[in-house]
Amino acid sequence: DFLVQMEGKPKCCFFKFSSKIQYNKVVKAQLWIYLRQVQKPTTVFVQILRLIKPMKDGTRYTGIRSLKLDMNPGTGIWQSIDVKTVLQNWLKQPESNLGIEIKAFDETGRDLAVTFPGPGEDGL
Repeated sequence: DFLVQMEGKPKCCFFKFSSKIQYNKVVKAQLWIYLRQVQKPTTVFVQILRLIKPMKDGTRYTGIRSLKLDMNPGTGIWQSIDVKTVLQNWLKQPESNLGIEIKAFDETGRDLAVTFPGPGEDGL
């Protein structure tokens, strides 16, 4: 299910985990994101941020992973992100799960992460 923003695009995706999952038994956890196709060779900057309770200095997130990808024209690409440690922490302390934020921009600032597939686009 999605929470919808004003523009009609999803703001959040929710994933339900079985109560049988134990943090010390998680051996692998990956988040897959789909990046839209580009029209010319492009460098894409991907950031995965863990949302946290605001700190005294105003910080609202911590970095999980940052990637710099070179994309060629053609079809979009799938990119996997290791979220094992984040998931283990959430299972240990469920109250710390405020979510993650995904950012994927090209050099011009165009958002390339597909969270809600448009016509002819894949989503996951």
